[in-house]
Amino acid sequence: MKFSVSFLLSTPLLFLNLFAERPNPKSLEFTKWTPNFLVPDPVAISFDNQGRAYVTQTQRRKANDLDIRQNRDWIPDDLSFKTPNGKRAFYHKAFTSQNSDANKRRVKDFNKDGKHDLADLRFLSERIHLIEDTDSDGLADKTSIYAEGFTDEIGGIAAGVLHYDGDVYTTIVPDVWKLRDTNDDGKADQRQSIAYGFGVHLAYAGHDMHGLTVGPDGRIYWTIGDKGVGASSKEGRHFQYPNQGAVLRCDPDGSNFEVYARGLRNVQEIAFDQYGNMFGIDNDSDRPGEKERFVYIVQHMDAGWRSNWQYRNGTFNPWMDENLSIPWHKGQPAYITPPISLYNNGPAGLAFNPGTALGEEW
Repeated sequence: MKFSVSFLLSTPLLFLNLFAERPNPKSLEFTKWTPNFLVPDPVAISFDNQGRAYVTQTQRRKANDLDIRQNRDWIPDDLSFKTPNGKRAFYHKAFTSQNSDANKRRVKDFNKDGKHDLADLRFLSERIHLIEDTDSDGLADKTSIYAEGFTDEIGGIAAGVLHYDGDVYTTIVPDVWKLRDTNDDGKADQRQSIAYGFGVHLAYAGHDMHGLTVGPDGRIYWTIGDKGVGASSKEGRHFQYPNQGAVLRCDPDGSNFEVYARGLRNVQEIAFDQYGNMFGIDNDSDRPGEKERFVYIVQHMDAGWRSNWQYRNGTFNPWMDENLSIPWHKGQPAYITPPISLYNNGPAGLAFNPGTALGEEW
């Protein structure tokens, strides 16, 4: 018996069974759901109750969303930032018209005005595409722009999207946005930032906010890489973790925001099992011999990672030299929650299959 799985994103899919023999991949049939068009540079996808897909597109990655590896002379400045507004103030000083020549290697002259300045960082927009199967033949035949105009000079990539209860949420550093189409024309006409304060550092490209999902408690969960957190809740609580990745959550209206877990490097997606336990796969720190980590994520945990360690080069590095990156062992610092196991390279997504919809072997 074959089961069909349709997907839009062009990254390879890896199915894992951690407890038994590997299932036969031939029992799954892969088809292109969008046979007549492509979604450019897709990052994240979510479906609504009508079977319509919301797909984020990035245009800003490494173009307007800068990578510290191409701007290494800024590392001391970057590490000094405690909130996204610190980075914003730095950009306003660095990307002036007077510094245009120095900034040629940092940003292209996108608006063709002969200057490499702040306006060029505001030129490209992230987008959310709405993909539909209008004739119910099982293949998508219509694409349109659901939302765009995400051009903040310190803005990151649209790395997360979630349709929930009539609203569309998207994570684009430094904001979590809540969108709604009130007149059913396929375009968001309401837009609200329900949380702000993410992406403190330039850091590594791709260490953005991702993994939007609804938890078993009905709250909105998402992750951020080690670009860091410098945020405050609507209730006045302050969360300062500028050198750490984290799992975050809030109520659907943005209230009761909090950092659920921290000390991670770049967990891109989380998954809940049937008991409400949370798991993720964290990226390694690019050190020789290090591997990604399968992590059990619990509230208030500190997984141990700090982004400033990655700039130490050959000097003492607590992450590696104190064996913080590996599963529990005798003598490991008690303040961290270690990974369950080590993992394959380059994890980009995670889902939990709670039942038998894909057949017993899965």
